[in-house]
Amino acid sequence: MGRGRITVTPGFLFLMAWCNYADQQGLLLPALAGCALHELGHLAAIWGLGGSVRRLRLTAVGAEIQLERPMSYPGELAAALAGPAANLAAAWLCCRAEGGALFAGLNLALGCFNLLPVGRLDGGRALHCLLSMSIGPAAEEAEAVLDRVFIAFLLALAQHRGNFGQKARHHLRLHPQQNILCLCGGLAV
Repeated sequence: MGRGRITVTPGFLFLMAWCNYADQQGLLLPALAGCALHELGHLAAIWGLGGSVRRLRLTAVGAEIQLERPMSYPGELAAALAGPAANLAAAWLCCRAEGGALFAGLNLALGCFNLLPVGRLDGGRALHCLLSMSIGPAAEEAEAVLDRVFIAFLLALAQHRGNFGQKARHHLRLHPQQNILCLCGGLAV
């Protein structure tokens, strides 16, 4: 089982520099730790299923894991769900620890966001595997339709929740860290 190599793109470095500059609340390191935990969940599942990683590429829009050879649909499903599972487990464990609410909230948001059944997110990959196992070649067509429907639903939900969220934040007058947790929770729900 090869461990592959790690490639970091200039976009990733630029994004990290900008986030470090803009980070007024100390969220960057806990967020990066949550992202690392997420990718380690994927890698553990891949290696546990006998897969071999060619390359881990860090980009401005996320991490891409390239395998030496494709996995079976059940194996790919397990690997896709392992990242969000690692985040949700960390959120559950950290919410019980004193001072762990911020890390728990970040992991909850990251895990739930990645489970959305859209495009290249882990939920989209899981949906692809499930559709491919159940309906075969028609999966790509069904995926495209479901992707559009779900994105339209998310946009409508964001519009509705956005109006609600503005009113709630105005009335509650939350501390800046609580605003971030509300935002993360709003994205996750």
